[in-house]
Amino acid sequence: MEKTFTSRASVLTCYYRPKPGGLCKRLHRAIRALLESGHEVHYLAVEPFPIEHPKCHFHRYPWPESKTDEIVFWAIFHLLAPIMLLYLGLRHRVTHCFAFGTSYGFMLQPLRLLKKIPLTLFLRADSVENHRLKGRPPLLLKLEQLVEGLALTGSRFYGVSRHLTETVLARHPHLRPIVSGTLPNNVESVAPRTQATPTPPLRIGCVGILEARKNHALAITCMRQFGAHQARLYLFGSGPEEDALKDLARKLGVEDRVNFVGWVDSSSRIWPEIDLLLFPSRHEGSPNAVLEAFAHGVPVLASDTPEHREILDPASLLPPEDEWAWSEKLKKILTATSDSLMSLHGQQQRCAEKLRFDWDAEILRKILEHTA
Repeated sequence: MEKTFTSRASVLTCYYRPKPGGLCKRLHRAIRALLESGHEVHYLAVEPFPIEHPKCHFHRYPWPESKTDEIVFWAIFHLLAPIMLLYLGLRHRVTHCFAFGTSYGFMLQPLRLLKKIPLTLFLRADSVENHRLKGRPPLLLKLEQLVEGLALTGSRFYGVSRHLTETVLARHPHLRPIVSGTLPNNVESVAPRTQATPTPPLRIGCVGILEARKNHALAITCMRQFGAHQARLYLFGSGPEEDALKDLARKLGVEDRVNFVGWVDSSSRIWPEIDLLLFPSRHEGSPNAVLEAFAHGVPVLASDTPEHREILDPASLLPPEDEWAWSEKLKKILTATSDSLMSLHGQQQRCAEKLRFDWDAEILRKILEHTA
């Protein structure tokens, strides 16, 4: 029988270091939700999270902050962190543990097995698929899949989309969680901007880390179809593909239409600056950028992937590799800007209503539930 843990809990988690992006945003929200409910949180990391609270305890993993991108760090981290987490769990009488990502779930498994406490695993993306898209060697893919299966075993597993949950479970018919389900990201309740007919040029935005998976090259290539007086593209973010994307813009002769804004600390600074979000990603979990666009009343065009089909109307979806389809859709929007954008906005607000819920309360329940 399932029941909710009502007394004060001591909760342990792990993530190597805080960084920009949706994963850390949700991880930090989960920690704050626990703290605000009176629970104690311990976490292992290379550097402290941006959370100040007397019941939030940082435990340092002994490694230089500037050296976490090296493969030797990850090899030693996977070996040493499980031992450190086991020690922390025993010393601080941890009652529950949770992780965002299979590597961290794997690291918490020794503690779960020894203390018989609940381990809740949240996935925001398919790490095996992400490594495949990055061209990682087959051996690394097999190791990633093994770590994923071990992390699942005996856990309470929640993917950010139904497709993600089903895909991961299908890979591991013999390594099973005791509970599985979906915890989607939610749409925040903010005051959306007043819809008005944009004045030329149309301000098109892409938001997120600049990496191959996000497929920003397609958006840049589409700009060949428009003059600078018709449309401009703004790339909010930074990442490993930034130089290659700048080279592409120069090669295509669209530098006057493509603006590399860089990383913006507050997402609320993005949405007043664009009329339309393009999100042509090849693979996602549940993109925060799309949900934030919903919240701020900015229409979205996104790639037609299983994850996006769960949150967007078909009229908003386009094949992720079909430049012609994206260009033609943008041309239609430019020739009937007000009607086209208002139609997309209306459809997407209906989609957004399904994702308006108390995410903090829901993640608390999933972390603190246990079997009596």
